[in-house]
Amino acid sequence: MPYRLSCASLALLIATIAVGPGLAARPSGSPVHYDIVIRGGEIVDGTGGKRFRGDIGIRGEVIAAIGDLSAAAADRIIDAKARIVTPGFIDMHAHVADDEAGEHGFLSTDPRLRAGQNYVAQGVTTVLGNPDGAQPASLRDEGARMRTLGIGTNIALTNGHNGLRALVMKPADAKRPANDDEIRRMQDIIRHDMACEGSFGLSLGLEYDSGRYADRHELIELGRALPAYDGIFIPHLRSQGIAPMWYLPSTSRGAPPPTLDQSIDEVLAVAHEAGATGVFSHMKAWGPGYRGEAKRPVAKLQAARDRGDRVFMDVYPYDSSGSDGDFVAIPRWAFGADGATQPASDYRTRLDRLLATADSTRRADLIEDIRHFVALKGGPENIVVLAYPDRSYVGKRLSELMALRKLDLPDLVLALQREGDPSLPGGARMRAFSMLDDDIKTFYRQPWAATSTDGWIILPEEATGSRKYINTNRRLFGSFPRRIAYYSQQQGVDTLEQAVHSMTALPATIVHIGDRGRIAVGMKADLAVIDLPHLRDNTTALEPSVYPDGIDYVLVNGRLAVDRGKRTLALAGKVLSPDRRPDQRCPTPAAR
Repeated sequence: MPYRLSCASLALLIATIAVGPGLAARPSGSPVHYDIVIRGGEIVDGTGGKRFRGDIGIRGEVIAAIGDLSAAAADRIIDAKARIVTPGFIDMHAHVADDEAGEHGFLSTDPRLRAGQNYVAQGVTTVLGNPDGAQPASLRDEGARMRTLGIGTNIALTNGHNGLRALVMKPADAKRPANDDEIRRMQDIIRHDMACEGSFGLSLGLEYDSGRYADRHELIELGRALPAYDGIFIPHLRSQGIAPMWYLPSTSRGAPPPTLDQSIDEVLAVAHEAGATGVFSHMKAWGPGYRGEAKRPVAKLQAARDRGDRVFMDVYPYDSSGSDGDFVAIPRWAFGADGATQPASDYRTRLDRLLATADSTRRADLIEDIRHFVALKGGPENIVVLAYPDRSYVGKRLSELMALRKLDLPDLVLALQREGDPSLPGGARMRAFSMLDDDIKTFYRQPWAATSTDGWIILPEEATGSRKYINTNRRLFGSFPRRIAYYSQQQGVDTLEQAVHSMTALPATIVHIGDRGRIAVGMKADLAVIDLPHLRDNTTALEPSVYPDGIDYVLVNGRLAVDRGKRTLALAGKVLSPDRRPDQRCPTPAAR
């Protein structure tokens, strides 16, 4: 797969080759000088090629020299003789910019959050933002605000399908496919933002409102706007198992729900018909019918690649998903709640009211929905209590509690609510472990699988008490160290060089970020210095918000974001722009 250099990087490379690093302005006899020299490390350059030992000289934001720099001077010398040096990691799916209110992430007024500490601590230097169809009203304003405030990692922004639908369709009328005029308006915005506002493509949230109402025609037509600007599309599928998250047997009589197989086929058809690059978000083999069957989605994507379609996937290295993290087996309607937001009130009283008034049909609906939710997440043997008033329940699986209490599944679920914390839906904090480690290994063995966190920015001190379990997944703090230390080094899924490639040059190439993802002269100085024998993901299910060990130094655009294992709170990140050819001109601004 060819790599592309930006014009600026190419110019710097030509200049460096022509005169040598530092020679033009250097007085005769004086040593070559760099801002930072990383000395003596084993360089894993991101290409997948064999590691080699060498020094790296950095000036400003750029790698200026690689080789024997023992005679060079530097403002800072980092001893890396017992370390590996890699490109900074690229996260293909990060919810770091979703909050327009400015309370969290890169739009926060708190510089501790904007520093992205749980990302740089993993060695992440670039993230792909606005996933799952999310988009603010103005991509230009979003990027401008980040530039003004300062951010800790680089970010590549995309348009979001659900956000676009909100711009061109009335919310009350969005539960349908877009018409041709609305599709044209969305296409215009996508083209404008890719050419003029730095958009790298389009994310889809087909399991969420209102994207789930889009039909295949709408998706294909929007996809057709992407190839002219080398844009990618990043779909969150309609279903990641036997049914979508929103599906309830009691309220969805009639047509069967979409499955993972059908959802993959849909997106592959969009990629093929539109001629666009597709990156399947957080690919998983989830729940009944798919758990243990990762080879099925892999075979579908490989067949598409074999016929020439440019499709990839990103995968996070844990057996528990985001929607697993705040698991509630009782349907929302049982609490008198519709839609996505559950009421912050006394859930016990609301459930008791339903049970006191429900007829046999409604009780049967409740039992059916409870069984469906638990089955969807892998069954009672794969759902664990993380927080409960009776501490003896913590760490136990629902299957264990069923045996302990001598209750069947629906009765146990109802008992947990009626005896547990009345302020919590379900009465407890529970997490489902709906995937298998062997499936994750199968995904990571594919040379076209990148890594993601599907995370957001959080401080460990914010995740205390029961709050740590509110969808705080281990992947927010440990994904990239775990990808190397566990899957590559311990489990032998791939070599170190291959693992690093999957987290650096591969995503950079997919997204078209030409000056990052590899260690080479002229590339941006996004780097990680890693103590490989001590690289460790320190998170657990009960302690998910713990920084890793072994990431000793991280540089973002030549500035230290992690120094001797300590986070510096540097705001050295940039809002990136895609590599664009001269003929990819800015079209007439779209109507908004």
